Amino acid sequence: MDRTSIVQNVEIISMVSASIFEVGDTRILTPSSRALAVQRQESTYVEPDEHTFDQYPMFTFPFPKIEHECIPVNTVHEVPAIHVNSIKVIGIAASSAFHIGKTDYVSAEARVKHIRQFTVDPYE
Repeated sequence: MDRTSIVQNVEIISMVSASIFEVGDTRILTPSSRALAVQRQESTYVEPDEHTFDQYPMFTFPFPKIEHECIPVNTVHEVPAIHVNSIKVIGIAASSAFHIGKTDYVSAEARVKHIRQFTVDPYE
């Protein structure tokens, strides 16, 4: 049985790319995010596309399969609605979800490559 989601107030300070805010029932949530974060001591660029996703194998490696077991569940909803008075969320990160309601399937993925380039060793 699906339920109605009744929400009085939601305050979200920050949402990042590929994040989801959802009120109500959802069959499938599949947020996905890829990011290259380049930090340089000097902002000199050799070519416009010097860093691309295909240069880094971490963006193409498949995630390991997760073994899961279906467990039969019998749920009784004594109240036919989800009631939410007030929620304050500081942040919803990349490839994540804030959801009030029912979800049948969730598959989220975030891949971030941090690159730091210094002209001198910062630890010397």
